[in-house]
Amino acid sequence: MRGFPTFLLFFTLLFFLTPLLCLSAGDFSAHEDSGGGEAYKLPQTVSRKGEDCSVADLITGRLAAMGVKGFRPEARKAAAVAAATELAALYAREGNADAYEILTPEEAKKSWGEAWFKTYWPELEEAVRETWGQVLRLDGNLFSPSVFPLSWGQTTAGVECPYDFTAEGFEAEIAVSAAKARKVFPDYETSLTVKKARNGRVETVTSGSTVLTGDETAKRFGLPSPSFSARVEEGRLIFTCQGKGSGEGMSLYGANEWAKRGMDYEEILTRFYPDATLS
Repeated sequence: MRGFPTFLLFFTLLFFLTPLLCLSAGDFSAHEDSGGGEAYKLPQTVSRKGEDCSVADLITGRLAAMGVKGFRPEARKAAAVAAATELAALYAREGNADAYEILTPEEAKKSWGEAWFKTYWPELEEAVRETWGQVLRLDGNLFSPSVFPLSWGQTTAGVECPYDFTAEGFEAEIAVSAAKARKVFPDYETSLTVKKARNGRVETVTSGSTVLTGDETAKRFGLPSPSFSARVEEGRLIFTCQGKGSGEGMSLYGANEWAKRGMDYEEILTRFYPDATLS
């Protein structure tokens, strides 16, 4: 009977400590939420291109690739939640993170320099820690939230980004030689029509019998965004472009400007993904 109290004490400690140990593990696990979304589980490590990688390190590397170094803390946290959601959705769909684009610490150090790396990388790691386990859901399900560098004044969803107009490099002029222009639009000198949607994105560019979408045109000519106007000048095709990136989802520059003006990361996420919920 002497051993029974010892057993009882051991069982009691095991019963109460096990849940605490599980909680402190800090993994990226989740169960079905009150909104009825499908359950998912993202472990501490995932496979990426044949290697087991830390989820926290991957999200940090994703933030580095997004270009949010030096951003305000709340903007970095908003980007961290978007990056975590992107990884969770990719992992749930593919079972790996092969398509997850990141900057490794070595790549970031080479690109930023040693001094800036020591300043910026810990800030990105901090954003990941402070938003750990939080993801966005759309209609209860994971999705891949798009981000882009700079809007042309609003996103494709019509979210206004008034401070993006003030960004350095907001507008750029791209000159295309006559030879290159004719390969895409043979009749550009006599026939050229750019049709824009209300959100500022080019829907179509028509020249003679050739019709391309704004995205296709931007890709063909290496334009920074699908928001542009076009004119013919001295035989060349001149594009005047606004913003940088697809225009879909969250403008990173806009998020940082809203953070400067007092918005926290939850408010920023609600602004750019109004139909999503943070869980």
